[in-house]
Amino acid sequence: MTLLNGTDLSFGYLQLTGSAWQEPVRHTLEERFAALAEHGCSSMGMSVEELEKYLAEHSADKLRGLMTEYGVRLHELEVLFGWNAGGEEGEAARAGETRLFELAEAAGIPSVKSCAVYPPGVEMPPTEVLTERFAALCDRAAERGLTISLEAMAVMPGFTYQVASDVVAGADRPNAGLMIDMWHLFRDPTGLGAIEQLTGAQIAAVEFSDGPSTPSPDVMNEVLNARLLPGDGDFDITGLLRTLDAKGVDLTPSVEVLSTELRALPLSENVSRTVAAVRRSLEKARG
Repeated sequence: MTLLNGTDLSFGYLQLTGSAWQEPVRHTLEERFAALAEHGCSSMGMSVEELEKYLAEHSADKLRGLMTEYGVRLHELEVLFGWNAGGEEGEAARAGETRLFELAEAAGIPSVKSCAVYPPGVEMPPTEVLTERFAALCDRAAERGLTISLEAMAVMPGFTYQVASDVVAGADRPNAGLMIDMWHLFRDPTGLGAIEQLTGAQIAAVEFSDGPSTPSPDVMNEVLNARLLPGDGDFDITGLLRTLDAKGVDLTPSVEVLSTELRALPLSENVSRTVAAVRRSLEKARG
């Protein structure tokens, strides 16, 4: 079975909170589990901030019990920053990393989403240095049985998909791969070309979304509030899926459509509309 033939679907963390990024979560964890279970979806992402708050108020056993009750698991914990720093800054980041790993273990979350951010004016180390630091991160994660997915964010163009892909390929760790978020990939001029060098095994996750061919003048608002369901925009999702299928990518499709419109819907409708759109995209790519 490959990505194109999957019948399951996972959700990224932010789509189902009912809130915009950095706003308080509106829908409870149990409400999200129930909506996913209603529509046959097996998993969702979790933020380290919400998980830490939940586990401060409830036991890990209660969390695991909820997952068992609804048949929904947490498949990734986000987001790990700081692995790319060196010197004292890098050492300081290790404490946060250790805590994040501990939380993932406590909740039975197998994968950690990571990223590096270099805003304009901030110098990025050479790719070989980033590769060495990423490889070390992956080795630390492997000691705990965790996998690492590496994401690039098109709104912070220093750490591009090309850089992220070079880092993943250079590190060549069996527990690590590139996270493909379709919005960021198609908004990054290096995106599609960057994945050519990777094998199917070096793709860690594929998150669906869509957008118009011309970016919004307010690209930050677009990424956080105006993404489109797959099929409602102009991204060449079919071409991308066929490229990944040819590489033998075998993953459960995931989705992260951050949209003011979807956020306003009842959770069940948010999930049902999204599931239908992803399935149409997969069917179209199968031809």
